[in-house]
Amino acid sequence: MFSIITKECKPTKLIIFILAAIMFSSNAWSAVRPKLTRVVAYAENKETSVDIINESTENYLIQSWLEDTKGNEDSLPLVLTPPMMKIGARQEGKLRLVVLPIDLPQDRESVYWLSIQEIPPKAKNNAANKLVIAIRSRLKVFVRPQGLNGADAAKAIKMLKWTVERNGKNVWLKVRNPTPYHVSFGKLELKNSGQKSITLNDKTEMAAPMSTQKYLVPVSLQGKSATLTYSAVNDYGGETEVLTTEVNL
Repeated sequence: MFSIITKECKPTKLIIFILAAIMFSSNAWSAVRPKLTRVVAYAENKETSVDIINESTENYLIQSWLEDTKGNEDSLPLVLTPPMMKIGARQEGKLRLVVLPIDLPQDRESVYWLSIQEIPPKAKNNAANKLVIAIRSRLKVFVRPQGLNGADAAKAIKMLKWTVERNGKNVWLKVRNPTPYHVSFGKLELKNSGQKSITLNDKTEMAAPMSTQKYLVPVSLQGKSATLTYSAVNDYGGETEVLTTEVNL
């Protein structure tokens, strides 16, 4: 996940900035990025490493921090070091996560956000019109208490239970996740006979452990039978096997 922040911009014409913004928003490229798209930290481990790659030909500083899902940075059961780090051109760096034994649920996985902000080098004197853009990477950190493991996490997608809920003019697909693991969907699509598959707009909403989550059904499919096709993102950022189930909408 990327966000774009302009750090220095002295273009001679506004159109340069507009074109660059369009280019980066449609195909953002980060000079510095994490090797993986998610991190799994086990409470019993002394620390968990997060490998960072600098793919550019220049040195970069990076600033990193943690937040919970509500954006709070204080009183987290995690420590991240170092908060600021320099990575040389074509080099790799390493962040370290330490899980603290405080305020951490013992019966389920917890999730946090790790943000990695690249700080690009300043434009040289002979490049006054150079547009320098900093890109922020943001990835999920899943913290697992003792007793939870990756093998069972991979099976969580098979344990989901789907029902249909109607509320006025809206129809929702409701999923119940009875497992202690978060399920992030790689694929979440509905298809009616003769129609193309439609990806649900709320696909990015995870099915949290031991809870329910709802996904709005497109109006074009309401009142019809459809095939729900879904998969999950595994611990390494890949996709689990694809499952299907029939639903009456």
